[in-house]
Amino acid sequence: MQILDIASFLPSVVVDNQQLGRLTGLAAGYFQQRTGILERRRAADGENTNTLAVRAATALLARHPQAVAAIDLIIGCSYTSWDLIGTIAHAVQRACGLVRARAFTLSSACSSVSNALEVCAAFFDAGRSQQVLVVAADHNSLYSDDTDRQSGHLWGDGAAALLLTRTAAPSAQFELLDVWTAGLGHVGLGPAAVGLMPRGAGLVMPHGRDVFVQAVEGMTVAAQTVLERNGVRAADLRLLAPHQANQRILDQVAKRLGLGPTQVASTIARYGNTGCASAVITLAEHQAQCAAGELALLVTFGGGYSSGAALLRRL
Repeated sequence: MQILDIASFLPSVVVDNQQLGRLTGLAAGYFQQRTGILERRRAADGENTNTLAVRAATALLARHPQAVAAIDLIIGCSYTSWDLIGTIAHAVQRACGLVRARAFTLSSACSSVSNALEVCAAFFDAGRSQQVLVVAADHNSLYSDDTDRQSGHLWGDGAAALLLTRTAAPSAQFELLDVWTAGLGHVGLGPAAVGLMPRGAGLVMPHGRDVFVQAVEGMTVAAQTVLERNGVRAADLRLLAPHQANQRILDQVAKRLGLGPTQVASTIARYGNTGCASAVITLAEHQAQCAAGELALLVTFGGGYSSGAALLRRL
C-alpha cells in the first residue's frame, strides 16, 4: 500500500492574535503562550467544507490526471459538514469526475484520517479497491465563535488529500507500513469534552484540560503501539507529523517519545487547529525532510475521544 502523493489547501483569509485580542479583551500574547498559535486561516465568503475539499483534491489530481479514471473509492473525513447528505466525498466525486468510485464520509473528529487509512487498507487487503482518494476538510470557523475565550482562538480552516494505491508505483512518495486506531470514548470525560451539536452553541470545548491530558496520552500510546508492532524505535523516526491541536501537546508527546525538535513537524503557529486535515497538511509541508528509506509517523487524536497512528517509509 503506497501513498502516491499528498496535497493541501489553505484559504487565504488570515486571522491573527491581534484581531482575536480585540474581540475577546485578552492580550494577543495570551493565545501564543497558551497554544503556540500566531494566526489561523479562515474560509472566505463562498467557501465551505465541500469547496475546501474540492480545492485540495483538484490540486492533487492535476498532478495525476491518469488517476481520475482509476480511483474506485473516495473516503471523506470531516466533522464540520457543510451538507450532511451531499458530503465532501460526493462533492469531490462530482467536481473531479470520479465516476467509478464509491463515495462516503466518516468522522472520528480530528483522528478521522487515521480511520480512513485503516479503512483503505481493509479495502486493499480484501481486493475490493485498487486506488483510493482520501480527502479531509474542516470549516471550523463556520461553527466556532471568535469571542469564545475558552477555545475560539484554536480553530483554523483547511483541507488535504492523499492518493493511495494498492500496488507498487514508481512515482509513489511513501509506503504505508502499518496503521492502528483506537476508540477512547470511555476514557476521561469522553464525548462530553468537545461538542458540536445541532441547535447547540456551536463548536465548543468546555473541558480543555481533559482534552489536553487525553490528547497527550492518546497520541503517545498510538505512536508507541505502531512503533512496537514494527520493531522501530522512536529514535529511528525522521519525522513525526502529529495532529496540530496545541503546541504544548506536541511538546509533551515529543518529550514522552524522546524525540528532538528537528524530528517533530509543526504548522500550528500559522494555521491553528485545522481538524481532520491538520496532520496531513503538516506531513505535506514537511515531507521533504525525509530522504528515501527514512521513516515518518503520522499520529492523530480526536475529541470524543479516539486516536490513531500510521507508519510511513519514504520512497
